[in-house]
Amino acid sequence: RHCRSLRGSPLRVRAWTSYTIRVRFRRGGDRTIATARRKKPGWTKMATSTSGITSEGPGPSGFYSSERQVAIVGLLAFCGPGMFNALNGLGNAGSDSATVAALANGSLYCTFAVSGYFAGAAFNMVGPVPLFVIGGLTYAVYAGCIYFTSYHEWLAVVGGAALGVGAGLFWTAQGSLMMAYATPNTRGKLIALFWILFNLGGVAGGLLEFALNYDSGDSASANPTSYFTFIGIMLSGAVLAPCVLADPAKVVKEDGSNVQFEKADSPGKEIMAAIGALKDPFVQRSLLFFFASNWFYTYDFSGFNGSQFNIRTRGLNSAVFWGAQMLASWLFGKVADDNSLRIRERATKGLWIVVITLVFSLGPAIYDNFSGANGACAGRDDDHDDDHDDGGGARWKPWDKTHACELDFYKDAPAVFFPMVIYALLGAADAVYQSFAYWLMSCAAGGSVRKTVQYSACYKGIQSLGAGIAWLADLNGSFSYRAQGIVALAMTVLACVPVATTISELPEEPEKEQGGLYEPLSVNDQQDPA
Repeated sequence: RHCRSLRGSPLRVRAWTSYTIRVRFRRGGDRTIATARRKKPGWTKMATSTSGITSEGPGPSGFYSSERQVAIVGLLAFCGPGMFNALNGLGNAGSDSATVAALANGSLYCTFAVSGYFAGAAFNMVGPVPLFVIGGLTYAVYAGCIYFTSYHEWLAVVGGAALGVGAGLFWTAQGSLMMAYATPNTRGKLIALFWILFNLGGVAGGLLEFALNYDSGDSASANPTSYFTFIGIMLSGAVLAPCVLADPAKVVKEDGSNVQFEKADSPGKEIMAAIGALKDPFVQRSLLFFFASNWFYTYDFSGFNGSQFNIRTRGLNSAVFWGAQMLASWLFGKVADDNSLRIRERATKGLWIVVITLVFSLGPAIYDNFSGANGACAGRDDDHDDDHDDGGGARWKPWDKTHACELDFYKDAPAVFFPMVIYALLGAADAVYQSFAYWLMSCAAGGSVRKTVQYSACYKGIQSLGAGIAWLADLNGSFSYRAQGIVALAMTVLACVPVATTISELPEEPEKEQGGLYEPLSVNDQQDPA
């Protein structure tokens, strides 16, 4: 008969009669948080609220609900980053040149590193809508520039740099809203919701590429219709953003509370605050984890997919890759919101899942790399270097920069299914890594919106620095994809070690702490306010 929770968890009371449950706060004042009316003998569940409004049933719904707004952010990401992922997931950014992809994405992520880091100041000054609009437009600029690189290769750098600025704005706004709208018991669910809708763009784009390029034969680049279809979808997201996003101050979280935004300082002070975020102990111990979080994209996209399959199979693989991300993020959200475990126990479990998925995805990918798709990657008649015999007279060769395969999902079945499944595992590992990173930052920030903005900006900035270096390193012909796979596995697993030291300092939910802000009072001790 005691109140054991104040923040969204169900209350269980004996429903023999009517009760009014009130809580006395140590800082003063009583507040009614739930009522129960007699229905039948037994236990009944009721939702609670810390806002002073009685709630019986599910959390807030409608346009201003946190879940609805996170879904809208996910749909905006479907149009911009989702289509970008579909294009990039083809390998070589959809072009026929790994050099174009390396130039475009190298300049993109190096610019993104600066833009993303300081985008938190822009978010605090002007809010999220301008950031989503500008960011969405630059995705279309990037796709257009990549298409015309067949005439002017330097456009790869222009498109990458433009998107670097816009993506920094877009992703900082996305991460800030997603984490600010979550409660301790809904972080995993909202992160999974966003990740599913966002990656639905990659799935749809990959299937679109597969259909449009189905008869392309051995063509190495996507056809013009693919590019201009993507550009149209990207532009639509940027145009719709001001019409569908709610004012964050009006959004109601699932526990009935509103998001509290601090008043922005001057631009100079906001920039200094962004620089000062590097002094945060949590950020310092997570630097390598942030840095490595997109390092493996070069190996995944230009290496594993771009150097092993033909264009139509790369489109199908792209859809499978992002589809695996949707499933993995949903499953990880269940683990993250497991209320039977404390926050720190969930964090430990989540970190182990990250390590396991990295080992069981990049490990088989490296084996596939060295084994030439398990012997399916045939050696060429004019090049016998590094050839191997399968024992039956047929030669195979490890795929890499100097020897790309053209495996087809139909012609090379069933041998092609082994690397295709591995590519799906790489997508799942990526989703688990990113979901855990956002969930951990949200936990570390507690209820501070300013901290969520700072953490999101630091994460995207440092992440993009690592990705930019990885893409530029791909320009070096001597840095083989086999070596890149080994470096990616070693770096990401090693990055988990300092993160483990932050778990013991994560704040628990108030209801699991002893001597918290409030203390429950017996129902029988309260007088009915009526």
